[in-house]
Parts: sequence; C-alpha cells; structure tokens
Amino acid sequence: MFVKVAKSTEVPPDGRPVIKLVGTFPVAIARVNGTVVAFQAFCPHSKWNLGASGYCFKGGDGDVKVLCRGHGGLWSLSTGEGVVQGKPSNKLQRYDALEIDGYVYVDLPQGRQSVL
Repeated sequence: MFVKVAKSTEVPPDGRPVIKLVGTFPVAIARVNGTVVAFQAFCPHSKWNLGASGYCFKGGDGDVKVLCRGHGGLWSLSTGEGVVQGKPSNKLQRYDALEIDGYVYVDLPQGRQSVL
C-alpha cells in the first residue's frame, strides 16, 4: 500500500538521500535524473545512516545505485544486491516510489504503513 512520505520539494535533485519517518519506520528517498527512488534508511552492511553517508546515481550500465561512503558499499536499486570492498553484502531493501501532485508516495512492507 502506498503511503505519503514527503513533499516533492523535500527531495533534493542531486541524488542525496533524505530520511523520512512513516510512524517510527525510517525510509530513505532520493531523486536520480528526475526520478524518485526509495530504500531502507540504514546501510545493510554496518547500519550507517544513508541520509548522512549515502549518495544515489545512475551507473554506466543504466542501473540506479546507492553508495554508502562509510565503508564504500554499493547497492543496485533494481535488485538490492551489493558489495562492500569487493565482497558481497546483505541486500538493501528497496521500495516502489511514486511522485504525484507534489508528493512522494512509497509502497512500504505490511505493518509499516502508518499514515503521516
């Protein structure tokens, strides 16, 4: 179920993630080449806050990725798979996101859908 997470104006255009709370559940959202993406708020490798240490970009392969500057982790936002210092890492949880009428909506897991 999609829930309203943020105003569109709260998501910078440069790939820097922002963390928003849905109830008590943190969600990272970022804008990459005009498209909003959503994913878990903390690095699956060592729990760094991706709002502070993350950066999203479109790779040369066309896939949107999130980089955690904490230990150099890199995850695909299409598959959730990632590597840290050349070794496979735990998957990053991704969420579908929509931008409608000036708001960002995210499809969150069951039980995490408290309305703001």
